[in-house]
Amino acid sequence: MTTDLDPYLQEMGRLALEVAADAATKVMIYAEADPEEGLSADIYFADDEPDVIHYRLCPPMLEAVIDAFRDVARLSDPRGAWQVMRYVVDDGAFQVTFRYEDDLEEHEDISERRPLAIAEVFGPGLVDYSRPGL
Repeated sequence: MTTDLDPYLQEMGRLALEVAADAATKVMIYAEADPEEGLSADIYFADDEPDVIHYRLCPPMLEAVIDAFRDVARLSDPRGAWQVMRYVVDDGAFQVTFRYEDDLEEHEDISERRPLAIAEVFGPGLVDYSRPGL
């Protein structure tokens, strides 16, 4: 990533951590960009509750930052705009991974990719969707 993108990356992490509980040990923003439906982003986090992954809706401000980040990143990335972004904060450090249109299988959709990303980041566990707006 270039330094032009650093403010976006920092703000995404800050906003995601605001949404997650104070006891969160790992936080993931999972975002997908669909040409027809636009951006979809959600937040998942783990805390000291064993085998539970918490889900929260992505606040509009964070979605706006992710969308702006995607626009700026498209200009500096020779592959173009990413389709899937996984932004993980773990132990004070963050890691961002992208998948591009040519990385995705035609038959794949978000309902398949999202659970795989959650399992890769958090391991086995049950996602608690009961309080998405907190």
